Amino acid sequence: MLALLAVTSLAFLGVYTLYTYIAPALREATGGNESLLTLILLVWGVGTLAGNIIAGRLVDRHDSTRVLAGTLVLATLTLALTPLATRALVPTLVWAAVWGVTGGVIVVPQQHRLIALSPAAAPVLLGLNASALYIGVALGGGLGGLAQEWFGLAPAELGPVAAGITALTLLWHLGTTRRPAQLAPMMAASASADPEKSKA
Repeated sequence: MLALLAVTSLAFLGVYTLYTYIAPALREATGGNESLLTLILLVWGVGTLAGNIIAGRLVDRHDSTRVLAGTLVLATLTLALTPLATRALVPTLVWAAVWGVTGGVIVVPQQHRLIALSPAAAPVLLGLNASALYIGVALGGGLGGLAQEWFGLAPAELGPVAAGITALTLLWHLGTTRRPAQLAPMMAASASADPEKSKA
């Protein structure tokens, strides 16, 4: 359970390392125009909504671990391109839409995996997942600030930093998908041994 919750925290740590500083990060694309910034954030928000809708359908048809893995790969690539993609308005709008979709997808397969882990404890697990999400949000803002202060990064350069965190999230996620497969034979062996103990 804790391993799965860590995926949520790490994923949103990556998102909010950049998103917390989104206005200065997009200054080159917006020229400081607040209306253009609002437009970009609107596109990001619509992308997030679309991601939520798409995620439900994807999880219904495909394995949730694969849906999340593919999403994290796309998010990593999108964030890595931030310094290049945010130099002009049109590519920034495309970038914001794609990034928004990836952010919107993440929560749904995570919820699916947690509920599958223990359906009876679903309300508690979903509450813990929300808490893990906001831990990632808080830590992301702090990390982004420290990266700028310690390493002199421009806000747009936080994109590759966020991409690195998202790549680590992907690796952690892949690790959590292997553990159940490794534990299954052990659990089966334990279950078969129990009747023998009861006979004794």
